[in-house]
Order: sequence, then structure tokens, then C-alpha cells
Amino acid sequence: MSTDHPGAVPASWLSGFAGIGLTELNGQAALLKRLERKYVLDLARLHDLFDVLRFSHTVLEIDGLRSHGYQSRYYDTPDLLCFRAHNQGRANRFKLRTRRYEDSGLAFCELKEKTRVAATAKSRVPLTGPDDLGADFGGLLGRIRQIAGAAADRPFLPTLDVGYRRITLFDARDQTRVTIDSGLSFSHPTDLRVHQTTASVIVEVKSARPMSLTDRLLRDAGLRPQAQMSKYCIGLLACGLWTGASRFGANHRRLGCHPMAAAALSVAPAGVPA
Repeated sequence: MSTDHPGAVPASWLSGFAGIGLTELNGQAALLKRLERKYVLDLARLHDLFDVLRFSHTVLEIDGLRSHGYQSRYYDTPDLLCFRAHNQGRANRFKLRTRRYEDSGLAFCELKEKTRVAATAKSRVPLTGPDDLGADFGGLLGRIRQIAGAAADRPFLPTLDVGYRRITLFDARDQTRVTIDSGLSFSHPTDLRVHQTTASVIVEVKSARPMSLTDRLLRDAGLRPQAQMSKYCIGLLACGLWTGASRFGANHRRLGCHPMAAAALSVAPAGVPA
């Protein structure tokens, strides 16, 4: 595990967990229909949570690593079509991004969409180089047109970079997967000024039932699941790329985003509705 990523969970905190490989994890958990809950907590509370979960959960381990680096680049139109759809809670909305797995070198272009029936679907195509998206985003543009209509013909430009470390825990008995994202950083692809959440982590619980051991422990500690927990949308606020009203403001404050350098430059398009 990397130890030079600010805000990341220390490797020593995972020493008491038994490991599980990716193939075994996917074989046990991949086909489950899941409910998802997201929580925000500080590192001290996460340490207390680990002290209990190490007796029932295994940790994903790949090539000796138990924490894995993610780098995502999100694309949006100049007037922030994707963000505004999420900010307004529209029934049909999507996000377009590339995702790179730092430790394996794998990279994908991903389209993540949510439909009127609240189902979330993700389509992705592999990338072979840093600049091989192409004008059709690896063939995903056709699906974007089905969702957004003529709006999809506007240019999609690099809008936000998001980096973090992810730990994945699994409870085989309860069939629950828990991901912990720490050391989050947000930046504009053309601006070196980065905002970083060093005090808080995002814990996501995915299970077939609405209440797992992790949920009970977190709720006993006074924490409740948080809606509006999109890293992309929160990152735009953190970097000053959106300055209007936002349903993501409360979680932006909970995560405690702090600038690494000077205050971010606001480049939010003038006259764009919230």
C-alpha cells in the first residue's frame, strides 16, 4: 500500500484482516442484487470500525496490495450538462469518465447512467493509451445520444480529475461488500491547484439486505447514510467550478475539502441555471 498519499488509510490498520483474491471475491459477490449506502466518517472512527470488522471481513488483496489507487477523469459539456442533470435530480442522467487503476495499469472509458426506475448501469470499453478516447468515446457516444438527445452533440471536455485510494472488505457470511475511499483529491485537468479531503473517508456498503453489521456499527456511532455523494459533483464544488446552488453542498462540507495551494479559480459558466 502506498504511504505517501495524503489522507490515505495507513497500511498497518489492515494487518489483522485475512486476505481474499479478486477472482474469489467476484465469484462470491458479483451476481448479488445489492442495496447501497454511503457514509462519511473521519479516520479515527474508521480505525474503531476496523477493530470490529477484522473478525468477520476479509480484505481484497491483489499482488500483495490491500489498498488500490484510482484516477478518474470526468468529461462534461462547457455548460456542465452532466452536473446539472445530477444537481437537478433528473430521472435520466449520466456521467462520462476515464478510470485508470494505478497499480495494474488498466484503463477504461466508462459511461455510468441512471434511469427512471432508479437502476444504475455502467458500460465501459478498454483504453490502450492516455489519449485514445477518440471522438466517439470508444463507441459510447451512440448510447449518450439515446440518453441526452441532441445535447450529446455538444463537445465533451475534460472537466475534473479525481484521485483516491480504495480498500474493499467482504463479509462472506452476510454477503456484504464494503469499500473505503480515502485520500480523495480533486483538480481541474488544466489547473495545478488541487483540493483534497484529508480528514474524512467515504464508506460504501453494498449488501442484499438494508442493514449489515457495518451499517449497525456506524448507526450506533450516530452516523447515517448520505445521499448526494457523487465524487464528480462534490469535486466541482471543491475546485470552484460550480458556484451556484447545489444539493451536494452539505456533503462537500462533511468531507472537509482543503486547498493545497491558492484558492481555486471559479470557471463556472456564466448564466448556467442551478
